Amino acid sequence: MLSTMVNDELTFGRFRLQTGRQLLADGEPVALGAKPLGILSVLVAANGELVTKDRLIEQVWPGMVVEENTLQAHVSTIRKVMGEEGRWIATVPGHGYRFTGPRPGVGGPTAKSAKIDPPTPSVGIPPNRWRKSWAPFLGGVLVLAAAGGLAWWRWSPRPSNAVQIERYIVLPFANHTGDPRNDDFADALTDAVAGRIAARTWDSQVVSHNKSFAYKGQAINEAKLAEDLDLTYIVEGSLLPAASGFVVSATVVDARTGTQIATNSAQSSKGDIDTQRQSLVTGVVDQVLSNIFRHEKSQIAAGNEDNTDIRNLLIRAETSWGDPTLDNWAASMALIDKALALDPHNVHALSLAGASRIEFVIAFAFSNDAERTRVLDEAETNLLEAARIDPKRTIVHMKLGDLHAAQGRHDAARAEFERALELDPSNAYALDRLALEDIYAGEPEAAQAKLERALQLNPDDAYQIDGDTALMRFNQGQDDAALAAIRQAVTIKSGGPWAWIYLTGLLQLTGHPDEAQAALATLRQLNPHVTIAKLRLADKNTSQRYREPQERLYAALKAAGLEEGTQ
Repeated sequence: MLSTMVNDELTFGRFRLQTGRQLLADGEPVALGAKPLGILSVLVAANGELVTKDRLIEQVWPGMVVEENTLQAHVSTIRKVMGEEGRWIATVPGHGYRFTGPRPGVGGPTAKSAKIDPPTPSVGIPPNRWRKSWAPFLGGVLVLAAAGGLAWWRWSPRPSNAVQIERYIVLPFANHTGDPRNDDFADALTDAVAGRIAARTWDSQVVSHNKSFAYKGQAINEAKLAEDLDLTYIVEGSLLPAASGFVVSATVVDARTGTQIATNSAQSSKGDIDTQRQSLVTGVVDQVLSNIFRHEKSQIAAGNEDNTDIRNLLIRAETSWGDPTLDNWAASMALIDKALALDPHNVHALSLAGASRIEFVIAFAFSNDAERTRVLDEAETNLLEAARIDPKRTIVHMKLGDLHAAQGRHDAARAEFERALELDPSNAYALDRLALEDIYAGEPEAAQAKLERALQLNPDDAYQIDGDTALMRFNQGQDDAALAAIRQAVTIKSGGPWAWIYLTGLLQLTGHPDEAQAALATLRQLNPHVTIAKLRLADKNTSQRYREPQERLYAALKAAGLEEGTQ
């Protein structure tokens, strides 16, 4: 068995590594998080030997599931803080890393025979204790057309009777453009990112502007910062120059463990400074929250089920949505209803209870029109209660819009999407849904500007926007242009059944019957519940100008082999 080294010092070049505690350069402490410190300790102690990625993860994250890009991000951090000597951390492609710097001098057991224990988090941040935290709103993974469901809308809550809520800090973004005139823009970007995160999280707090900007220009000791402010997540960002406009880079750190979850970047769109800031904020925040969700989900998968924790229940519910079987729908909604039983007034649980039922209908999992109506009525009860408790929650209005569209109440749907856009002017989904309402009303020409604006606000929504562009072109009688757009949507995301519905029909209409049958086979694998009769139910109270081309589509689907079915 290898011996354990806890308090030994490893000296190499101008650095002194106090394993499990800190790194010093020329005698001065270097700001380095707990996990990067652990990685560096293992590499230096290996005395020039290759350290595999698996070994690093096993020693620094014992018992945890960690993505390789997290390890890569931490290694990048180490190289950055070491400056020129960062080249001593050499990558061995396909295998791991090797420390190539001076052989370290050791005070204690020899480095070659030592196993470095991962650094212990600061007091007050227990590594195995779940301080409930949110997961993200995935604005970049919207489902096509009417299928606006939980695949893109993901948070995780905390029980309303819990004492401690999540706390986040967005540290002042560093201006790396080389132009001091952009300092104010970087500061405004910081505040806008903090505001958007606060607007998209449940039962959480974002550290105030004054407290955050007190750390501007300072070297950050993440563990101490987390302990001092009782943080859950730390967001650090930079403003960088681009050929046209700016690029913003943001790194999110799990403050409880020191784990760097991911580094995200977004490039500004063309336009005035306000438009550029809006596109940067939207792009980077949605990525940050998406990565936090994956982090939270992997931790729950590696942990255990907890039927007393609302957050745990709802993430498990969303996770079981991957395979659209009736058993999975029932299991998911049962978990959500358990969460509601714990707290009948929890707006997140109410919203998700409504959204889950809309998704059930949109995925054609219902057996007949009567069941469809009953499930939508249940969704309405939950969402109206959520809106009564929290009338300014954007997502509640978005889901009410989806509900009313599914009910065929398109004027009410439009009003809800417009309200969502009032609350969040950069909401690409609400814009896209308003474009879809234009198409339903028989006015596809009015949809184009909205779709273009939605794509400008959030390029990550390209799958849904390309799909709705295909629907717009199809309703304009432009079958070839519609086929090109839907092919692009399938290229972006091959697992979305709505895209395959339109791809099948458009291939048949444009003289590609063999490809149409192959596309139909894929559609049946993705969603076995789809029939032409169920598709017609989604057309309730749409315009005659919309329904006429839809009948062309349904005739093409039938010719390709899709079942007529019954209502």
